Order: sequence, then structure tokens, then C-alpha cells
Amino acid sequence: MKIILIKEQFMREVLLDTLLDTLKAAPILFVVYGIMEYLESRVNTSRIFGGKLEKFGPLIGAGAGCIPQCGFSAAAADLYNERVLSAGTLIAVFLATSDEAIPIMLTKASGWKPILLLVASKLVLAVLMGYLMKLTVFRKSSHAHLEPAKDVEVDNCGCCEHSHHGEGGRIGHICLCALKHTVQITLFLGVTLLIINLIVFWIGEDTLQSVLLSGSIFQPAITALIGLIPGCATSVLLTELFLSGSISFGAAVAGLSTGAGFGYLILLKNCPDRKEGLKIILWTYLCSVAAGMMLQLLVP
Repeated sequence: MKIILIKEQFMREVLLDTLLDTLKAAPILFVVYGIMEYLESRVNTSRIFGGKLEKFGPLIGAGAGCIPQCGFSAAAADLYNERVLSAGTLIAVFLATSDEAIPIMLTKASGWKPILLLVASKLVLAVLMGYLMKLTVFRKSSHAHLEPAKDVEVDNCGCCEHSHHGEGGRIGHICLCALKHTVQITLFLGVTLLIINLIVFWIGEDTLQSVLLSGSIFQPAITALIGLIPGCATSVLLTELFLSGSISFGAAVAGLSTGAGFGYLILLKNCPDRKEGLKIILWTYLCSVAAGMMLQLLVP
């Protein structure tokens, strides 16, 4: 009898809840990604970042990185490798990028306050740290003297497998890309929710929070390490942990600030100076952890 009750509870609390939450998110994700695909197809990234605008690079990069899609971090890494933008601007893009966090938060009935607070926190962090890195750590960088702005063909953006510039504003192409992205992220979301629900069901919420150093000022150091893992699934995991209350707001900001999608892979793949590429990733991590720890004290 006890085994039957456990099976019924497992079906209801794990499988059914996971399926319903995933299916409810899919239509909203499709609309959000449709809008993002349209905007992405209209943007020439090299013209935004390069040339005479480079002195505003960290500010522009932070603003671009806040747009919830996977293209800008990958595009920025390519542009850095082509000497079109500086290390400070690239770090600003990485720190501002939230990948899939905002679309997933939009699917939850949690209001606009946490979304606006997340975007504002990451925007301020990206601008301040971008300029700080540009003027201090990377002041004598090999990218100190940049090339004039030029069109740079960006590699495929990992999960989307399409060029950042897209194919103009063709509705069919936009809808197809949005549908493909929606299916991929919905699958990521479903698997992530299932894993979290299984862990909570079998080992308990207290154990999960203990592993993630819940209540500790050092929790952002753990989530920032998780954020360094390339791919969309990382931001999905961190967002769900935050929404479930397993990690704090500061830890979520730290993890999502290092979560630059496939930007790190593209940076290291074609970077003319691997040592400087690794240095950029290290300082992105350190800035994220410091900001997360500070937010631990400021935001309950």
C-alpha cells in the first residue's frame, strides 16, 4: 500500500507537474523568440560595437547583452577576435547576457519585479565592470588599438544554428527559427524541471539547498561556476533554481552573469591570444562572484 502511494505521489508531483509546467511555457516562448528573431535579423552587430562608437563600447555592449537571445555573446566574441571591439566591451556583453532566463521568467506568474530587478542589476554590473576592465586590467591589451568597424560574418550561434544576421525579415524564416528555438528550449526546460523535481522528491529540498550552500555568502561562487558551462541549458537550470527558491537573487545574478551561452567557446576557438581569452573568462567570473556576494547582502 505504501509503495502504491509513493508511486501516485511520484506521478503527480514529479511527472505531471513537470509536463504541465513545460507545456504552459511553450506558447509564451514561441512569441518571445519570434520577436527576438525579428530584431536579431535587423541588427548589424559590427556597426553597433565598432569604429567611433568603441569609446561607448561597454555601455552599448551591456545594453545589447540584455536582449534575451543567444546571438550577441557569440557575435561579440567573434568581433573581439576580429579586433573590432575591446576586452572591456566583451566582458560587458558577457556579464549582461541572460540567455534564456528572461523568456523563462516571463512564463511564470511572478510579475515584472524580479525580471526588471535582474535586468537592472546585470546592466549596472556590466557597464561598471566593462569600463573598469577596459581602463585597468586590459588597458594595455593587444586590442588597445582597434580596427575600423567592418562587417564580420558570425559563426552559427550554437543552439540556434543560424547566422546572427539571419535572412532579413522573411516571416517564414523568422517563424521557423522561433519554432526551432522554442522546441529546443522547451526540451531543455522539461529535462531541467524533471531533474530538479526528481532531486527534490528523492533527497528533499533541504539537502538540495545544503549542496548549493543556501544562506551562505559563498553561494554565488558555486552558481558562477555553473554559469561558465556553455549552452542554453545552464541558464535554464539557474533560472529554475532561482524561481524554486533554491538559490538567492545574488547567486542567480552571479550564475547568469557568467552564463554567456556559446560565447566562451567561440572566443577560445579563434582567439589570437589564448592567454588573454582565458584572462577575460577569469575576470568575468570574478566580477560575477563579487557582484553576487554584494547582492546577497543587499537583496533578501
